[in-house]
Amino acid sequence: MEIRQLEALNAVVASGSVTAAGRQLGRSQPVVSRQISDLEGELGFVLFERTRPIITLTEAGAEFYREVRGILADLQQLESRVMGMRSGKVRPLRILATSDLARGLLPDALARIDRFSPVFGRNLILEEVVHEVTAREILEGRADFALINLPIDTDGLRVHWCGQAPCLLAMPVGHMLASQDTVRLDDICDTDIITLLSRYRMRYNLTNSLVQATASRQRRHIEVGSQQTALAMVRAGLGVGLMDPFSVQGGVRDDVVMRPVLSDVHYRIGVVSPLMHDLPEGTQRLIRGLHSHVLKTIPQFVDTDTNGLPHSAPPPAETLHLA
Repeated sequence: MEIRQLEALNAVVASGSVTAAGRQLGRSQPVVSRQISDLEGELGFVLFERTRPIITLTEAGAEFYREVRGILADLQQLESRVMGMRSGKVRPLRILATSDLARGLLPDALARIDRFSPVFGRNLILEEVVHEVTAREILEGRADFALINLPIDTDGLRVHWCGQAPCLLAMPVGHMLASQDTVRLDDICDTDIITLLSRYRMRYNLTNSLVQATASRQRRHIEVGSQQTALAMVRAGLGVGLMDPFSVQGGVRDDVVMRPVLSDVHYRIGVVSPLMHDLPEGTQRLIRGLHSHVLKTIPQFVDTDTNGLPHSAPPPAETLHLA
């Protein structure tokens, strides 16, 4: 399997025809056709339904193309990096983060740290991952470090810091529970509940804990795909929302009240990087700054070990203090 074959596949999908793909790549139509045919021969299945005037991917072809897109994107980034190395440009800082953290916690943290002490040069690349990040994705060198939801297999990874905080209950201003400093699961058993879809480990554990604790009296359970949708439903009066304390940062308005939920299950996050890669001092300062931001802004956050057990002693004082 050759890169030029994968480039031909990508160009045909993007343009919808072999002829247009040839023009895009600067190759003749027969060359592109041969590269696609050779690729199909190596794969052992047909990639395209050849119906004029536009050809479309087969089911197997579409599945294979989903895998190919990430490879081609990495190659394009590598090419860009090599060109930067030739011209002496500063290496970009690359961060990998789950989408919820990338849209919730990270923007405010980066802005706060940057005001205090800029920690990257001319280029920052933030890659969002919609699913749970795996150790393999980090070890493959996709980023200098990753801000992720835990747990994760830490073999081959350096854990810079990790910790946990109670989930939050979002409710309209004036709700009967808004006057309480904290909320127990038993307090919401007679209320319609809004949660994020429980396809991921941590969300599943939280939702399962909630369902078990309130099974005898809970009314309706609404599952949604994002924090923004959950908050919109809370504002509309459809129920109270069980929220991720890290991802909800920056998305709350004055018409919603947040209270920590007392539960044995907490949200856990951390920053990890490949063990074999030494990080520049600026990147290390950024990681320490993210930790400081979390300590200052997340209610009841505590540092833990990788198993989720709180540290028996306070962590050492941070060297980066944020105003």
